[in-house]
Amino acid sequence: MIRILPLAIVMSISLVTAAPVEAQWIEITPFAGYQFGGELTVIGDEIDTLKLDQGTSWGLMADFGVTALDQVEIYYSSQNTNLNGGTGSSPSVTVDHFQIGAIHNYAPNRPVNPYVGLTLGGSRFEVAGGSDTRFSGAVTGGVKMVVSDHLGFRFDGRFFGISTGSDPITCSDELCIGYPDTSIIWQYTVNAGVIIHFGG
Repeated sequence: MIRILPLAIVMSISLVTAAPVEAQWIEITPFAGYQFGGELTVIGDEIDTLKLDQGTSWGLMADFGVTALDQVEIYYSSQNTNLNGGTGSSPSVTVDHFQIGAIHNYAPNRPVNPYVGLTLGGSRFEVAGGSDTRFSGAVTGGVKMVVSDHLGFRFDGRFFGISTGSDPITCSDELCIGYPDTSIIWQYTVNAGVIIHFGG
């Protein structure tokens, strides 16, 4: 995981700097979202697989134009949530997604511009004083709505697949919190943000 992210960043920068001058454009999109799905295992007196509560998230998308239709995207989001049920307590969990990938726009010069994309990166779980980062990927789709040359709105949906591990995220004298007995944790998010556009 630690080796993958720097390589992805270098490749993204290389694509952006190699793009023709006329294609170099940037969109910065702060957003608010709502995230669903995911579960973790709590091992104490009993073993419980608990769901993450759905709830709000926030983050930032930065998109760099490499052609008239295609962009390199850097995506970051964070959700503060809780594990729900089973143990009599609801441990708080922070889920951070950091992804780098590509977005393809279908109608960049029109008022409503649909797009699809694919990203790869890492997802970090922080719970009860411990944390762990796992490899993840996402597929995305949505629409951008142009208001002016430098302003617009973006409505975005994402489907995350997060690889699991055998080691717990954190352990105390009373219990351990780790991953469910599956190879992938699935999460879904919908986002709405304001696009700030620079360049061509």
